[in-house]
Amino acid sequence: MRWRARLIAVVAFLTATRADGQHSVEVEGPRRSRATAIVRRAVAGPYELMLADTGRQLALPRNSEFQRTLIILGGDVALAGTVRGDIIVVGGDLFLRPAAHVEGTAAAIGGAVYGSTLALVTGEVESLRDETFDVTRRDDGFLLAYRYIGGREPAVELPLLEGLRIPSYDRVNGASVPWGPILRPTIRLELDPTVTYRSHIGEWDPGVIATYRLDDRYQLRLDARRGTFTNDAWIHSTPINTFNVLVGGKDTRNYYRADRGELEVRRFDAYTSPVLELERFAGVSVERAWSVGAATTLGRRPWSFGGRTELERIARPNPPIERGRISSAFVGAVARYRVGDVRSEATARLEVPWESPANERFAQLTFDGSIRFPTFGLQRFRADLHAIATVGDTAPPQRFGYLGGSGTLPTIDIPLSLGGDQLFHLDSRYEIPIQALRFPFLGSPTVAIRYRIGSAGEQGLPRFVQNVGPVLTWSFVRVEHVVDPATRESRFSAGLSFAR
Repeated sequence: MRWRARLIAVVAFLTATRADGQHSVEVEGPRRSRATAIVRRAVAGPYELMLADTGRQLALPRNSEFQRTLIILGGDVALAGTVRGDIIVVGGDLFLRPAAHVEGTAAAIGGAVYGSTLALVTGEVESLRDETFDVTRRDDGFLLAYRYIGGREPAVELPLLEGLRIPSYDRVNGASVPWGPILRPTIRLELDPTVTYRSHIGEWDPGVIATYRLDDRYQLRLDARRGTFTNDAWIHSTPINTFNVLVGGKDTRNYYRADRGELEVRRFDAYTSPVLELERFAGVSVERAWSVGAATTLGRRPWSFGGRTELERIARPNPPIERGRISSAFVGAVARYRVGDVRSEATARLEVPWESPANERFAQLTFDGSIRFPTFGLQRFRADLHAIATVGDTAPPQRFGYLGGSGTLPTIDIPLSLGGDQLFHLDSRYEIPIQALRFPFLGSPTVAIRYRIGSAGEQGLPRFVQNVGPVLTWSFVRVEHVVDPATRESRFSAGLSFAR
């Protein structure tokens, strides 16, 4: 039966219609519509077009690889391969299988994106159930005519398994299991209440996200909850961090507990020449925080397959924070920019508090940026930057960022041992696919030279630490060897290629 299922998937992939470069796509729809903006952005640059069969799911197997944005019209798609750009499904659902890798946005228009903890999407994941396009074939290509279908969704939705959301696991909470319905009392208003049980600390954390669409461009959002928070989620995604904690006891995050409420207004703009998506936001935040994760607060440690007694792994305590309240205003922006095959995106957030635990007066800017582009043939370059800059007084520790160990600077023995309100980390790599070696279901290996440099401290940056070395990636396995040129310290590691 397993081989029969694989054969059906291969036949569906081979029989899908693949349009050549002479076919054009014309998009008719309101400029402010999110679906219109996504498709127009895609067709403004290089792309590949495929037509799916509405009667069966189109399967893109693990050894499939697309070097540019992929647009699929007319049916459901299951992706297990690699797309070096966006993947956009119009008129169906997108299922991300283990080993799927999307170097851009994964979007389903007129459907939903269903993820996997072992799939990697470097951009946004968007499910636009309210909007779709009617596809008409013409002599010179295809016409996509916008259609709003928002009335079809139920007023109450129970995601996944009767409202159970995707759980996570870490060295402080143990298992975090969220549950809650999604409520849509009106077309513009969506309520997402949850309650999360945290097994190790025995807490039931309530929370709610209320989103109100003022119009096609403006959105008002309220997020109020009690929870366990971290400033280090940029290092690894939550599914990857969960896997690392369960298998090896490696947790690349520091945590604190807080009651937090944020109210923000967000504006969205899209431009197609050049391709630019811009989201601007502003709001206010109130947070009452306290320390968690020391031996006196946790007692016994959460379980893991390995590293249960090592102080640099699951037994590592969290740095204490200043107990008290931070009330602040914030502004920021999210920008995604593309010219040809060059893709870049950046997120910036500036926080200015008027109340803090020790009456500190500071302003803090947090920045994340990335750029990626092809060079010669199938070779590619990518760089990711994470930075924190603080002016004024030293920020309280709940606003610190940390570096060190797996995911940032591997030659530093103690994970997240460099920390403060000033941080700089640049991660760049040059990738060379080895196309001469190609195996069924595994694809081709990729060799890369990776260079990382970083530093973190309070009120300034101490000596920068550099790590450089080769990386071999093959399917979902990554092997890496890095060296610190200054100290000659070296580290060898093997793990999942879905991690950053």
